[in-house]
Amino acid sequence: MRFSAMRVSLLCSALAGSAFAIAPTAYAQDAGQAAQEEEAEGTIFVTARRRDESLLDVPVPVSVATQEQLERAQVSNLDDLQRLTPALEISQTSGGESNGGARLRGLGTGVFNTSVAPSVAFIIDDVSVGNLSFPLLYDLAQVEVLRGPQGTLFGQGASAGVIKIQTVEPSLTEISINGGFEFADKGTAGSEFGNLILRAGLNLPLSDNVGLRIASQFQRETGLQRNTFTGEDNEITDFGVRAKLLMLLGDRTEVRLNAEYVNRIDDAWTFQAYPVAPPSGAAALLTACGVTPSPRLEEYCSEFPGYQAKAAYGISLNVEHELTDELSITSVTAYRARDFRTDSVDFTRLVGVPSANRENINADGKQFSQELRFSYVGDSFDVIFGGFYQDFSADTSPSIDGPFNQTTPGDRIGFSVCPYAGNFAIPGGPIAGFYGCTPFVYGLGNPTVRFEFEENETQVWALFADATVELGDQVSLFGGLRYNNVENYFGVAFDQLVADVVGNTNDEDISGRIGISYEPTPDLSFYSSAARGYKPPAVALVPGNLQPIFLDPETSTAFELGGRLALGRMLLSGNLFYTELENYQSQTSALVAGQLISVASNIPAVESYGLELDLSGQVSDSLFLSIGYQFNSATYPDSFLGDDGVEVGGEQLSNAPKHKIVLSGEYSFPLFGETEGFLNGNLVYKSDTRIGNYGGDQYVFPAGELINVGAGIRDIDRGWTLSVFARNLTAQREPVSYLPSVFAGSRDGGLRGWPGANRTARAVGITGSFQF
Repeated sequence: MRFSAMRVSLLCSALAGSAFAIAPTAYAQDAGQAAQEEEAEGTIFVTARRRDESLLDVPVPVSVATQEQLERAQVSNLDDLQRLTPALEISQTSGGESNGGARLRGLGTGVFNTSVAPSVAFIIDDVSVGNLSFPLLYDLAQVEVLRGPQGTLFGQGASAGVIKIQTVEPSLTEISINGGFEFADKGTAGSEFGNLILRAGLNLPLSDNVGLRIASQFQRETGLQRNTFTGEDNEITDFGVRAKLLMLLGDRTEVRLNAEYVNRIDDAWTFQAYPVAPPSGAAALLTACGVTPSPRLEEYCSEFPGYQAKAAYGISLNVEHELTDELSITSVTAYRARDFRTDSVDFTRLVGVPSANRENINADGKQFSQELRFSYVGDSFDVIFGGFYQDFSADTSPSIDGPFNQTTPGDRIGFSVCPYAGNFAIPGGPIAGFYGCTPFVYGLGNPTVRFEFEENETQVWALFADATVELGDQVSLFGGLRYNNVENYFGVAFDQLVADVVGNTNDEDISGRIGISYEPTPDLSFYSSAARGYKPPAVALVPGNLQPIFLDPETSTAFELGGRLALGRMLLSGNLFYTELENYQSQTSALVAGQLISVASNIPAVESYGLELDLSGQVSDSLFLSIGYQFNSATYPDSFLGDDGVEVGGEQLSNAPKHKIVLSGEYSFPLFGETEGFLNGNLVYKSDTRIGNYGGDQYVFPAGELINVGAGIRDIDRGWTLSVFARNLTAQREPVSYLPSVFAGSRDGGLRGWPGANRTARAVGITGSFQF
């Protein structure tokens, strides 16, 4: 592992610095309790600029979901977050876990390559997770969605925005136990898949100054997909546990130690299924296997069903110390790791046809990061400045011991073009170019050449500063700069027959923002800003090519004009935005050995502009309402050709609806004694949306709405809740992704689609929670 000595040195320095910061003693406030008091008073505080600010005052386009709103929306994974704001889309396809799959204002990262930085950064409890995001979310206190380039304070992985997640803080005042469940049974009350979620948490004040909180969640999803060849339903099992320790060391020091572990198993799943029958020989094979193509994307046919096991864990130490009443220092030290084991993934799903398989692969990722920042708050001037270091590596290697046999199931590694049995026959003779099993690792075509090891490593150094200057009581200037130095290394090792392939990039950049805010009254604010975003270059190797592929750095220029108005207990927000990107990092699909493979690439120029409106808050004591609308023109450059050769110049980017509306609300009413009833629901409407970088009309999903509803009873103090729910009430069939269907070594005119729970299928069930 490269840079290991430097990592150890920095870790020792960080721990030493933390120990120094802990030295003073005194009092610090319980942050979790303070946040609850602020919310009870109707004021929402955010940390969008690494400082506590009222949502009304912060000059950043940010949407906020509090703990109560998150529980009402039943958010349990990344995909659920796109119901919170119209600017956000989540498209986590297979491999998308590397960068989270998030897109803001149509801009994101859809590259299945760990050397490519995410466009939308995930920050969890002040730690940037980089390319090690994981879909499981639970025990959340608040989620902030920041739009536009946020690199000044959040780094090279935030060129399109930030999703900032805060989990619930330990309480120092009371012992509490909480839990919850959700249950839906496939085939019962119209539910189209099964889902079981169990949650449990414990809060323990260990002393007046030390508190511990433990939270966990277990989820099992079944029957979203069904293999007609084996008669088996798929099963996805998720488990996560988190421990948070809060220590107040005197009146000037707070220490937070977080540890987390998550585990996921995907069994009997497929990469994609058929929404419509392909007009070729593949259709006959589907019929013979009992598959009925459907927009539900449920049925597939494979003698080699997929199995993946994934685990991730992390630990972080956050130390905040007040040096003086005006100056404080924060140290955030974090280590995260992720282990993926793929036994099999069949990308073609047709029995008797050579298919692109990913087999017997370990894909591990590790990341160390250290941030040290200072915050100064004066009468009319405040500034945050500091430094950041991150070392990320991702290794891919065989999960079995050699000698390897590309024609024997269980002994193949990497990517290969093979039917399950290692040979095949179809009516009419063998398919041209396939006379058995073709080793597919980087397209070598030689069964004696074996892939041994692949490594991506990225090292980031950064210095940053962000300041606000008040020019009187109503006007403030704000802005900042960030210097990034990014080194990216890529290497692939083969056996003695082929030389190793190595690629390196090294880049440095200065990005930043500048703006002005104006508050004519305490209930009204305006802001305007200009920012420059940056994503570093990347390097990769694609099957079929023994030369590394280099992606140019992506840069953006963005302008923002916005305002907020407090209307009693509601807040009205609106903003206009414009972003122009150069060398947008994306990927194309290419046929390699007759199979469709993703290849990283740059799109020369992309433009995104539009309007956002949001109105949210308590209409009355019994009615909460939130409505958001976005118009977003995010388009391909003129004359740009999609992966299918059809021009898409001037058309909307993939996964970027031009119009999106998010509506949610809850009405509560008294029943008897200390019990109340409630009705809630949310609606997401999207205009026509292109699914994938393809120009054909079949890749455009028509406009439609996704509706979720619920009804139940609860204790007025929220000590317990019981309700029924229906998600995707009208059985909308929105896929997560579309890809062309491939047969006999070429596109056959058909489609493959990736299903998503609560998006492609409906869930109906019961849910409940308690806390005491």
